[in-house]
Amino acid sequence: MLNRVPSPSNDRAEHRWTTPRRVAFGAVLTMTMTAGTLPGYAFGVLAPHLVSEFGLSRLQLGLLLTTFYLVGGSLSLAAGRAVDHFGPKRVVLFSFALLSASVTAIAASPGYAFLLGSAAVSGVALAVANPATNKLVAIHIPEGRRGLIMGTKQAGAQFGAFLSGAVLAPLASISWRLAFAITALIPFGTVLATLFVVQSDARNQVVARVVSWRKVFARIRWLAAYAFLMGTATAAVVAYLPLYLVEKSDVTPTEAGVVVGLMGLVGIAGRVVWAWISERMLSYWIALFVIGMGGIVSVLIIIAINVWGFGLAYLAAIVLGATALTWNSVGMMAILSASERGTAGQASGIVLFGFYLGFVASPIVFGWIVDSSGTYLWGWMVMAVAFGCAAAIAALRSRLLASTGSPEF
Repeated sequence: MLNRVPSPSNDRAEHRWTTPRRVAFGAVLTMTMTAGTLPGYAFGVLAPHLVSEFGLSRLQLGLLLTTFYLVGGSLSLAAGRAVDHFGPKRVVLFSFALLSASVTAIAASPGYAFLLGSAAVSGVALAVANPATNKLVAIHIPEGRRGLIMGTKQAGAQFGAFLSGAVLAPLASISWRLAFAITALIPFGTVLATLFVVQSDARNQVVARVVSWRKVFARIRWLAAYAFLMGTATAAVVAYLPLYLVEKSDVTPTEAGVVVGLMGLVGIAGRVVWAWISERMLSYWIALFVIGMGGIVSVLIIIAINVWGFGLAYLAAIVLGATALTWNSVGMMAILSASERGTAGQASGIVLFGFYLGFVASPIVFGWIVDSSGTYLWGWMVMAVAFGCAAAIAALRSRLLASTGSPEF
């Protein structure tokens, strides 16, 4: 099990919260995660429409997601430090107002270059979402009671996948621009909710300590490596699964969107359950091993769709939603336990830098493989290997800790 780093007790303050306030606080965290990650899912679900209107190649489509995650990933380290230094509320208000404007710009894009630039600006909020919400949990929720709220807020990302499939895909049959325009309302709502629900940063009374980057990294380096591999594999699934289903199963974009919606719906429950289980019943590394193995199974099912038909897509969505796409809830729990409250933002930024680094390379590489080989098979196989390596890291770390009896993460 993970060594729990002690932090100042805030049980009394948290106990004074009324139930409506706790619910409102959790809702704001969930909205923040949904808004920050939604553009990435939207690009995937709306990919057939973007390819049709702008005449994009698979490589150009992948570059949209790569740009979004490149900005999010490269700014993650800075975002973590900014959250610790300036306070999570200030950072959220700035970045999500910027996100609302950039998504509106995507809806009005006259061409690919403008679309690419707007995707880059959207990545700022992606960099902020996890460090800011993790910091808020570290400040306000005592350890041992974080599982439910962490799982719920991490489910916000999967709620974004659900919204993309269940809402954006049908709207896109009318107009993909309308779908993106409506997406801009979510970060705008996040800004308003944060203003009224979250305490001012001055009242948080948490002073960021100056801690060496190397010292923080030393505690979470294994998790950062795991995050990189999971990011590599899941990015391709998010970006290309809808297009793969349209091209290989002869279904409409709306039908493919339903699969993504199912994946997100299962992921919502999966993230809550995994966060609760990992905190109370399993070590974090055992949970992460099972999640990585689930990723391998899901990719094999995706490959089998080309042989056995579209019906398997629903099974793939369920397995993905229940395993591979839920790793963040366990990972974010582990970050808070492995870091002090004053460095929660910085530790989150380091792990997410690894995660988004995988997201940056994967869509372009996957698109290049498909364009050059003329088949999706080799691309999916590479993603299965990435999931397998992630599972191997989790298994190795768990075994090392068990053999030495060390409580260190």
